[in-house]
Amino acid sequence: MSRITQYSTVGALLAGHFAGEKSLAALRCEDAFGLGCSAGINGELTICCGRIYEASAGEEVRCLSTDEKMPFLQVTQFAPQQTHVVEDISHENAYEHIARHIAPDNIFLAVSIEGRFDRLVLRRPRRAGDETRDAHAVAASQEVETREGVTGRLVGFWTPGLFGRVSVPGFHFHFLDDARRISGHVLAYRCASATLSFEEKSTIEVVNPTSAAYRGLSIDLDTLDGVIEKIEK
Repeated sequence: MSRITQYSTVGALLAGHFAGEKSLAALRCEDAFGLGCSAGINGELTICCGRIYEASAGEEVRCLSTDEKMPFLQVTQFAPQQTHVVEDISHENAYEHIARHIAPDNIFLAVSIEGRFDRLVLRRPRRAGDETRDAHAVAASQEVETREGVTGRLVGFWTPGLFGRVSVPGFHFHFLDDARRISGHVLAYRCASATLSFEEKSTIEVVNPTSAAYRGLSIDLDTLDGVIEKIEK
């Protein structure tokens, strides 16, 4: 499957469209690999081998039903075209590691990095109560945690900057440890030795929400890029 299937856009999500309207099952992506967030941005989702793992601040990692409706999903079937054992890979040099093998600037990639991470900085949103909140309020309440010596996998994508309002530009990774107990959105990482795998994706299919709330959503394009950079990076 050389296609990424994405439900909604990061622009719509961060403009406030948090309602869960589409399930992973409805996207018909068998053995899905990818990421997303749960309704209300109550949790970060890591999707691996067709299973959905939700990470929320102060809670244990949960496995969710593929029928649960989400506001944002980005998934594919992952069949690596290239796999390399790499030394000293981090959020600061992952681009250089990949660029040794493929020119990534104008293409989409599904990317996996597996190993024992010497340092890992994860972020998880706090589940909302009854309050109504925007993306800034979600960001302000998130939990940031640093872990050392954790074995697991980064699951994610490389998106060219041209598509930066559709998906998170550059690398966007979520993490899941081997025991399925530690997960979240990845802010930083370092691994002395890892297995780097990636697959070029020639097509991205964006499935838009169909609700009246989405159709009436006001998105301020003048500020959106700054919001994406602040919250997703």
